[in-house]
Amino acid sequence: MLKTLKCAARAATACAVLLTMTSAMRADEPFARNKDYDLQHSKIALKFDLEQKKVIGDVTHTLSILKEGTEKIWFDSVGLTIQSVTVNKAAAKFESKDGRLIVPLASAAKTGQKFDVEIKYEGKPTKGLYFILPDKDYPDRPKQVWTQGESEDTRYYLPTYDYPNDRLTTETILTVPAAWITVANGKLIGVTDAGNGNKTWTWRENLPSSTYLITVVAGEFDEVKETWRGIPVTYYAPKGRGERLKVNYSRTPQMLEFFSKRLGVDYPWEKYAQSMVDDFVAGGMENSSATTNTSTSLTHEKLAHEYTTGEDPLISHELGHQWFGDLVTCKDWGNIWLNEGFATFMERLWVEHNFPKDQIEYELWSGARDWFENEGLYGKPIVRHDFDDSSEFDGNAYNKGGWVLMMLRHEIGEEAFYAGLKHYLETNRGKNAVTADLTRAIEEATHINVDQFFSQWVYGAGAPKFDVSYSYDDAKHKISLKVKQAQKLEGKVGIFRVPVDVEVATVAGAKTYPIIVAKAEEAFELPAESAPVMVLFDKGGHVLKSAEFHKEKKEWLYQLKNATEVADRLDAVVELGKSKEDGEAIASIGDALKNDKAWGVRATAADTLGATKNPAAAKLLLEALNNTKEPWVRNRIVAALGNFKDNADVLTKVNSIAKQDDSYRARASALQAIGKLKAPNALETLTEAVKADSPDEFLRHAALRAMGELGDDKAVPTLREWVAVGKPIETRQAAINSLARLDKNNKEITQQIAGYLTEAHAPVRFSAIFALGTRGDASAIPALEALLKSEDLSIEMAPTIKGQIARLKKEPGKGPGGADGGEKAEGDSAAMAKRLERLEHMLQEVSDRLKAIEEKLPAKK
Repeated sequence: MLKTLKCAARAATACAVLLTMTSAMRADEPFARNKDYDLQHSKIALKFDLEQKKVIGDVTHTLSILKEGTEKIWFDSVGLTIQSVTVNKAAAKFESKDGRLIVPLASAAKTGQKFDVEIKYEGKPTKGLYFILPDKDYPDRPKQVWTQGESEDTRYYLPTYDYPNDRLTTETILTVPAAWITVANGKLIGVTDAGNGNKTWTWRENLPSSTYLITVVAGEFDEVKETWRGIPVTYYAPKGRGERLKVNYSRTPQMLEFFSKRLGVDYPWEKYAQSMVDDFVAGGMENSSATTNTSTSLTHEKLAHEYTTGEDPLISHELGHQWFGDLVTCKDWGNIWLNEGFATFMERLWVEHNFPKDQIEYELWSGARDWFENEGLYGKPIVRHDFDDSSEFDGNAYNKGGWVLMMLRHEIGEEAFYAGLKHYLETNRGKNAVTADLTRAIEEATHINVDQFFSQWVYGAGAPKFDVSYSYDDAKHKISLKVKQAQKLEGKVGIFRVPVDVEVATVAGAKTYPIIVAKAEEAFELPAESAPVMVLFDKGGHVLKSAEFHKEKKEWLYQLKNATEVADRLDAVVELGKSKEDGEAIASIGDALKNDKAWGVRATAADTLGATKNPAAAKLLLEALNNTKEPWVRNRIVAALGNFKDNADVLTKVNSIAKQDDSYRARASALQAIGKLKAPNALETLTEAVKADSPDEFLRHAALRAMGELGDDKAVPTLREWVAVGKPIETRQAAINSLARLDKNNKEITQQIAGYLTEAHAPVRFSAIFALGTRGDASAIPALEALLKSEDLSIEMAPTIKGQIARLKKEPGKGPGGADGGEKAEGDSAAMAKRLERLEHMLQEVSDRLKAIEEKLPAKK
């Protein structure tokens, strides 16, 4: 799953704020259950009462007894009214109690004995199954019904065994209005007339998968059909948005081909469908053979080309799950990284394959920094079972998990790595797995012992924090490289053993030396014909780490201009940016902004120059802007200009770009810069921009968000106009975010935002939750706590609420909205606004992810 709040990766990164669940909430079961039976097949027949938002179900479970003497069978079932139960066609007694449907057997069962248990029921699911329907406020909305089972929500619409450590085949029979389209797991067997203006669709999945991967999508959709190797590849968009499908999803067959060849294991399912639905409660969900994604991934064609990788991270992440998560599924939630870490790896693998080399290098560098910035992750191992009060779906499962796999590939080599993965998939095909199964498969396929690697990176916590320096001995023609591991040794954080490439460059050329760092402090002697002009520790950034490398400015200047790898040049940009008043450093960053071949280096150079707030940096940004065409760099330069207040040239430029530019992203950044700069007549400019039309209301959203940055309480009436029910959902999100940042002593505004917590539209609820945290008004805590007790919270919403309550309880009277918050509070608010912007964009376009986002943000926590 790609989390809507992915820290987002990428946008997956915006999910770093997803924190913990309270003990009042039902936490996911950390360890795999004991099993009395094996659920082998479910025949699921569903009808829907749209007026009452009710599901009417008839499911027959075929199961085989595992435990001798079993006297009763139970299924997970929450909020469902059970009408009747039969066992092998004979009426049976039953009891619904404590979230379970309990069915006594007529006599104690023997091991291997089979039963067909038919359950007829109905219910109004509070989650798991969602009705997205037109109403008086949104009368033109296409009708949709869809499910979302992960992690343990299938039980809310289907009485079943709702834990991943069992696998079954399915037949799904859906009776819906004749004009509707349906999607479910497996192959479409047929569509028949059901009378009364209805049709019945029958889908059959012949490969076993876990119940959280069962899916139903039904409603008014546009459809696009393709094939790959004779397998149906289909895409679905809410009615009226079908023209956006190919713009965003057309590379899916290429991904299927690449992943199948690279893994040596062909795509395993009978079809691959991707359904884009409104108000989805996650970024995407990898149901076996039939992924469901947020409809906000259907980016307008006039905007799609402005993103370097488009929707590919979301698409490749969910597709990667079809192998890792669906074909082989984690046995328990403590091993969820086997699903999410691998999906994040597959996402990055596609980026590496399909885009210029500098793209993946930049994403990995950014992902590492994102992970380190989320301090709550550092002390937790990837595999853990202590998440009663926190979430297993975090940045360790996604971002770090993906990073660990990249490191493993680098350490043991491509051939061995993919041989291990192929053996893992083939050995565990159609099964549940734990991390030990992965390590065993790698060792069996390669004869390489990876126990130490997994011990520190997967079962251990943290990552190395290096302190590095060197000295040169002219007489010996050697350098002495001193390496210290500075991380605090506590809990499961220990000393790491990592292979590192060290490059030593002299006037005669550069040579790379592999070393093994394995002690708290050690020194390495490396040859150098003359005094080095550059020394790189971990050339190319192949280790998840932080590093404080003590060297002179002239070396950083040389590194920025001459290092061959993107990560090393990025490190130089960041280091030189710390010297905010150093003209030579600023000029060097400005040169990188203009001339570096990698867009990520140029964009980071723009960010860094903006952070200096140095007048010379503003001049360099303005000059670079005149020659920069790529929207993904241009918008970063414009955003950086938002740091230079009282600069007439900057004000003139951002005002000009806001009104006219080839890039909508640059125009959006200009509007937000106008708000941040608190420019003269800023409110008038933003108000006019709110009135103007643009693709997907992109500029209107930017202007509304900018009103929050502006901080002018006179914007409140405009924002209240656009938060109103009936306005487009994405527009309301932007307005809610900014409204929360204005007139902070006005309790009525706090109450108004709190009122959105109970809306049916998940994106609005998410925005309201974040907005209340940003507002800093502790009077919102009771409303958030009341929502936390609700029975209809999705996989991500509960941890999001808990995270914002924690923000409001932290340092009462300080922080966002507090009288004594000071510069840190302002910075925190700005950071949250940035995360929200990422989230909103992901919901419009993805990570957060990033995910996300997978990177998958930490997400459910």
